[in-house]
Amino acid sequence: MADLEISNSSSGATVTFIQAALLGLVQGLSEFLPISSSGHLVLGQALLEIDTGDITFEVIVHFGTLLAVVTALRDRVWQLGLGCWRREVGAWRMVMYLGIGTIPAGVVGLLFKNALEATFSSPTAASVWLVFTGVVLWSTRFRQGVRKEIGLVDAVLIGMAQCFAILPGVSRSGMTISAGLWRKVEGGEAATFSFLLSIPIIAGATILKVSEMASNPLVAEVLVHLVVGMVIAYLSGIFAIRWLLKLLQGSRLDRFAYYCWLVGFAGIAYFWR
Repeated sequence: MADLEISNSSSGATVTFIQAALLGLVQGLSEFLPISSSGHLVLGQALLEIDTGDITFEVIVHFGTLLAVVTALRDRVWQLGLGCWRREVGAWRMVMYLGIGTIPAGVVGLLFKNALEATFSSPTAASVWLVFTGVVLWSTRFRQGVRKEIGLVDAVLIGMAQCFAILPGVSRSGMTISAGLWRKVEGGEAATFSFLLSIPIIAGATILKVSEMASNPLVAEVLVHLVVGMVIAYLSGIFAIRWLLKLLQGSRLDRFAYYCWLVGFAGIAYFWR
């Protein structure tokens, strides 16, 4: 079986079957845990001396995590879909909030697509942003008060927080859940909203990338590796979602800050040139 031909210009390294599985595992766990999947993939590719030249592999494994969200939250997704079909006000309101929360990151992503993709080649930048993520997570220990419902203002602010996560090293789930916690939303509800909010973002990025991949004759040669990464990301993503939802019953997100700081400062020390 051929290796995934995404060679590093200096080392000529290619992604092996095992490396594709490993990167898929990293993606699945770190997409939903507040530790930045994009940052971990950038650091992982740098450590394995892999240079994809673009973010094709990352988008494909992101699709695996999209399937993980739909699977892990299938009851909530079904309730929303059925509620909208029955014209229930609460269901339509939540869908509206999800749409509002998606707009800021969607606009930023479309306007700055090329510039943002270039940042995915810098492990040093990803490490710095991981440290920033740690600061945001740590700050949630000072939030006070809890309420269950998510409102319009919450959706807007959570959507704005999601914009920062376009940068590698900034955790999307970390930023959005932290924003929810600071708005006094209960931890489990903030996490569920964050995970549901990932569906249109990941779906949109996947559709855009697949349209580009369709014209690339090399994709067929590496399809098996892409599928392996996607499946591993899917399975590990389901585990991460269920574990984090259980953990956030106590609304404790700040404990992940120490991990982000450890990886971030280690990355800065290792990759700084």
